[in-house]
Amino acid sequence: MKKILFVLSLFFVFTFSFFAVEWPQEEYNKDSILSYFGQNIGGAISTSLVFKDPSEVKAINDGKVLIILSDEADDSNFFPSTLGSAVIVCHEDDLISVYANLDSETVNENLDTKSSVKQGDIIGETGNSGWQQTRSNLEFQIIDLQKSAAINPKILLPRTENEIEYTMTGIMLQNKEGKYFDIKENKVFPSGSYKIFQARNKIAVPYRTTITINGVVLDGISFDTVCQENGKLYVTGEKEKYKAADLYPDDTLILLGTLMLTPGRSTLGITAQDFLGKVKQQNYILSIY
Repeated sequence: MKKILFVLSLFFVFTFSFFAVEWPQEEYNKDSILSYFGQNIGGAISTSLVFKDPSEVKAINDGKVLIILSDEADDSNFFPSTLGSAVIVCHEDDLISVYANLDSETVNENLDTKSSVKQGDIIGETGNSGWQQTRSNLEFQIIDLQKSAAINPKILLPRTENEIEYTMTGIMLQNKEGKYFDIKENKVFPSGSYKIFQARNKIAVPYRTTITINGVVLDGISFDTVCQENGKLYVTGEKEKYKAADLYPDDTLILLGTLMLTPGRSTLGITAQDFLGKVKQQNYILSIY
């Protein structure tokens, strides 16, 4: 499984490196983002990168306009009615970019479903037509139509050294009965299966998490894509597919992975990696009976 995930990571790096894109907003820094891809939005896994401030919106690459939405309801998971007014552009390799929460009056008057756009062309300005009813900001998505998956935009967008620092606090273990244990206060556990949670960051989501016991990888979650199966969105772990209810059991926690504890003295390792490769790591010596 680890080899497969490694190959998939290389696939994304090398395949999409040829799909050179620009940021959909002119200025970007770590304070420009309201919510990361994969974040908990109303109990669902977000497939969007949500910007914080109002801005002029531009095409990330050459393409053709596929759909123009004007506050129209749509019942799909990838294109929910919460997009509000939006422009969807089709690119090469079955990739599409979605620019949502726009001010419909500013969408280019010459833009229709037969229009071609060039990288950097102005699409419109942000508005309050989507779920961010009190803000005027861009909700941006990249979808791989062939794989029916939303791609984390940070994989394709130009790298920046300004990343929100991911904090790893409030580590909790949950047993199969649903009881939580604060790992700072509990170091002795009965053997069995456990889920590992931490306090959810309000904006940032890690690129990848890893759970180890005595240096052996047992689980981890990748936030490079959000896929769909039977109408449900999920992210991929080492062992299984994690849906919204698994990943975010409430508004305060995020799942880091699962593990099986066996009798003996073990070192539990928990890491969270961001897009710049920076790793937050915590180790705990546990006694299992």
